[in-house]
Amino acid sequence: MKKVIVFRLSAMGDVSLTVPVLRAVLEANPDLEITLVTRKFFEPFFYNIPRLTLFFPDLKGRHSGFTGLFKLYADLKNLAGFEAVIDLHGVIRTKILARLFKISGVPGFSINKGRKEKKFIIKSQYIRGLKHATARYLEVFEKAGIKGAMGKAPYLKLREDAGERAGKFLEKFQILPGKLKIGLAPFATHEPKVWGIQNFRELITLINVDYDVEFFLFGGGAEEIKLLTELKNYEPNIHLVAGELQLSQELALMGLLDVMVSMDSSNMHLASLLGIPTVSIWGGTHPAFGFYALGQPTEYHIQIPATSLKCRPCSVFGDKPCIYPIPRCMELVKPEDVYNKLIAFKLLRHV
Repeated sequence: MKKVIVFRLSAMGDVSLTVPVLRAVLEANPDLEITLVTRKFFEPFFYNIPRLTLFFPDLKGRHSGFTGLFKLYADLKNLAGFEAVIDLHGVIRTKILARLFKISGVPGFSINKGRKEKKFIIKSQYIRGLKHATARYLEVFEKAGIKGAMGKAPYLKLREDAGERAGKFLEKFQILPGKLKIGLAPFATHEPKVWGIQNFRELITLINVDYDVEFFLFGGGAEEIKLLTELKNYEPNIHLVAGELQLSQELALMGLLDVMVSMDSSNMHLASLLGIPTVSIWGGTHPAFGFYALGQPTEYHIQIPATSLKCRPCSVFGDKPCIYPIPRCMELVKPEDVYNKLIAFKLLRHV
């Protein structure tokens, strides 16, 4: 095939995971052109990928609602020449679009999300590792006869001006290039995936005792930024990144870190795609579902033992309310545990 259209509209982590897959299939198929339909906010992920065109639907205007779907289809159809639809999202919107293309003679290939396998793990509590999300993306291309093999991180290529802005951000706080830099991303979309600000504060205290380090806080949204601002004021070596830089600049700064400590969240995926050592803390969800940090050692995924709680994992995405006032699976992970892991992994160093 010479020209295909790909759908993946959200969420941030899932969209970012298309990058290594798109690079893989484009590198393996030099005559292939891909049009990716996604949100404009995610544009920095796809910088400098040859033969990739981005299409940003106006989901709050022209392309909103049911009638907007037909307008979106018409706008995409006007681009002409597509030989296949690759649906990496598999939601009602993209399924309808794929169906409309099929009616016009363009075959569609959709992702198998492995829902039954994931439900079985939750119901049985029999933990077995499922294929990573990127492998599922590659499978869809393979169904269409398009093959590719992913290389190693870093997968994200960033604009030079973004790197320059990140460098100025460090200069602002007089942080020298060799200084130990640790990123902290305390938040996730759902509460059962959040370890808590207090735990991060205690982790910072433990690290500060023995190491000369600068901490960088990542997150998004007004409420998160408010909490991160309070955490920033805890020690002078803590710096707020959230809300201070554009996404491309945040990514450039993230690429300069020595280690990222995060939840099961988009920041975990972004750091790992940049090739940064990424230590993630897991609660209601589980790496076995296939959303773990790509390319990171399995021991970097910190979680309580499988036999500690019969209710874990409770959901695939962490969107199921916990039966405890404070998620026990997170409560049982102590700051000392994470600190000792960082030492054991040799991710902390003296400058």
